[in-house]
Amino acid sequence: MNTDRRVNTDRRNGQDRRQTEKGPPSNYERRRAVEARQPELTELHLDEEELKALGFIKTTSMPQSPT
Repeated sequence: MNTDRRVNTDRRNGQDRRQTEKGPPSNYERRRAVEARQPELTELHLDEEELKALGFIKTTSMPQSPT
């Protein structure tokens, strides 16, 4: 491979930016491209026992009648 044609894509400059206080990064530094963050959702199908164990369904105890 010819090393003359390689393109250096490494943007690091070797300095540790944590040694100096420059404030928070700008919006451009924080994210190179602006895109909406999409939340990942997973739908769970739980049966009644699992919902009770998690506290979503309140269990009502029936008063016992004297015999």
